[in-house]
Amino acid sequence: MKKTLLILLAMASVAVTPLLSAATLYKWVDEDGKVTYRDTPPPEGVQFEERHISGGQASDDPGASAADNAPITIYTTPNCSSCDSARSYLQKRDVPFQEKNVEGNPDLQKELKEKAGELSVPTILVGPKVMRGFVQSLLEGELDAAGYPKAEAEAPATNEQAPAPTEEAPAPTEEAPAENQQ
Repeated sequence: MKKTLLILLAMASVAVTPLLSAATLYKWVDEDGKVTYRDTPPPEGVQFEERHISGGQASDDPGASAADNAPITIYTTPNCSSCDSARSYLQKRDVPFQEKNVEGNPDLQKELKEKAGELSVPTILVGPKVMRGFVQSLLEGELDAAGYPKAEAEAPATNEQAPAPTEEAPAPTEEAPAENQQ
């Protein structure tokens, strides 16, 4: 009886533990255009998004350990189509990242030059790896290697045939040669 009670207690504690590790994630953009994700609230007066996440074992959220081991930072500037594409891809893949707008910010420009060796946007850091520019297949490979969840497969394209014509075109007619009248 005691043994059964101990087993039930152990199973109950294992089942409840993930519920106790729930957290809140905050996302905001500061005055320099830097996007920040934190588990602590932003400074007062800053607009932010709040997401409640529940903890658990690593298998519950494979991206969590990847984000700890290989955090993603993207250096951008406004009006940069490659920056927009990289940002959209990361958002579509639901990967947490920090965005740093280097335009007009000498400190961030210096930081970018130290990490990447040059001023080039977009520059994407996946942990210690540096990618200059945006090539989706290369970024996808780096994210996969770092352990981030894979992107959801898109629905396959359908092969729809064009609708059949409702009327047939009239057959060409031949005109009879005109008779010579004299």
